[in-house]
Amino acid sequence: MKFDKTVNTFLTLLSVLMILITAFFVERLITHNNVSSVYTSKLSLTGAKLSDDLYAKVSKTMVQKTDNGSLTQYEIEIVNSGDTDITNWNLKMAYFPTVKVIDVYNVEGAPEGDSYIFTPLYNNMTIKAGESCEFGMSIDASADYAPTSMVLTGFKLDPTGSTLGNKLISALFVLWIVFCASYMVVKYNSISFLKKQKNDIRIILQSMNTFISFIDAKDPYTRGHSRRVAMYAAEISKRMHLTESEIQNVYYAGLLHDAGKISVPDAILNKPGKLTNEERQLVQNHTVAGGNMLKQLSSLKGVRETALYHHERFDGKGYPEGLKGSEIPLYARIVGVADSYDAMSSNRVYRRHLSKDEIIEEMQKGSGSQFDPEIVPYMVDMINDGYVNVVKMETAEDESGDDKLHISEEDIPGLYMGL
Repeated sequence: MKFDKTVNTFLTLLSVLMILITAFFVERLITHNNVSSVYTSKLSLTGAKLSDDLYAKVSKTMVQKTDNGSLTQYEIEIVNSGDTDITNWNLKMAYFPTVKVIDVYNVEGAPEGDSYIFTPLYNNMTIKAGESCEFGMSIDASADYAPTSMVLTGFKLDPTGSTLGNKLISALFVLWIVFCASYMVVKYNSISFLKKQKNDIRIILQSMNTFISFIDAKDPYTRGHSRRVAMYAAEISKRMHLTESEIQNVYYAGLLHDAGKISVPDAILNKPGKLTNEERQLVQNHTVAGGNMLKQLSSLKGVRETALYHHERFDGKGYPEGLKGSEIPLYARIVGVADSYDAMSSNRVYRRHLSKDEIIEEMQKGSGSQFDPEIVPYMVDMINDGYVNVVKMETAEDESGDDKLHISEEDIPGLYMGL
């Protein structure tokens, strides 16, 4: 499940990246020929720089005398030193009757009134920022003649990234990078936290297994009782729609609810006959002893209170303090029902276990007096739908007397059982 979530998150991030890349290239394609303004600039052909953005370099490559005067070949370089491209340009040069343009190359040319117009070919339609365009012409003049200037007219293109769409895409891409970096940090911290959490769980389990081993060693007839009660209580909590952390704490509370029995002498716990008043008082005192033992376990909410109050009755006739109704902590009320079911369904030194129908009858009879009437129906449903039988099968090995640990990480509801 966790692996699937990671894969889904990765695929989502990858999809968003692909959308941003596609949007970037589509925006570039759409705005490739966007123009921001018409541009006109006079270019000196005598070496003077009339503009910092655009200027011309002129050189004579050939001069040949003719019958009518001279034939001169010029090579002209238009340099764009600005920060924007210029496209769809043309050049206008003054044209006199005594001057004739014989040939041009890398451009097209034609006379227009008293001017000669040069227009670019497709390959040099755009003069990019920081680049130049070269072309040439041959002029036949009857007298000494040298062109002194030209006027360039064209269109400035929008700089790359200057459009609102491009800025928005760039901002979204930055957000994507920030989100990815944040996700990786959170993911790393989560993995580190889970490792630490699992290590903490192992420490808790070792302590709990030690407690449970001591408790079970006191009474072989109740071997596996703590784990069964914990599983019943956790299932009741789940069906009551408690939170995952609450279900987990109820499970822990169920495991340690009888911790105080360590203080009760073995002879009294295993006595087959009726207990004396003094002996009964010692047995009942295991709740107070358990509460005292678990005082330092404050990090597990409700565990100490459950050990102390799981024998309180809903009608206020229980022990050790005679709490009534909602005065009894919820975990203790849940574990109290689970504990009573396991006691009735297990063989004890002084009696046999009760049948399913007898247990249900006792549960319903005690609803509202011994037990919380809102919790009893969940326990009865678990009896009827067979959940209790599954628990007994899973804990059967505990009753066989082997030395395996009572609980492992996989037994913990919530974190390891997917509740």
